Amino acid sequence: MRVEVITRSDEEVESCDYRNAIEIKIDGKRVFRASDGEPEDATLNRDFNDIYSIADLLKMAYDAGKAGNTFELINTTSDEI
Repeated sequence: MRVEVITRSDEEVESCDYRNAIEIKIDGKRVFRASDGEPEDATLNRDFNDIYSIADLLKMAYDAGKAGNTFELINTTSDEI
């Protein structure tokens, strides 16, 4: 299992009015994304709705480890999120 955690670069955070973002991909497929929005709109149901998938993602990682699959964690930055 290849897990890639992508965050905005410092330059991109600055150009986005200091709003940050995070994206997680598993084996190249995006499974999680959250980003800062307008403070009055920053709710679980709007800007952070992928949070509801965390339990499933944890189970997926657990099951992969239990099955003996490798686990590779990569942290990167990007100007594209």
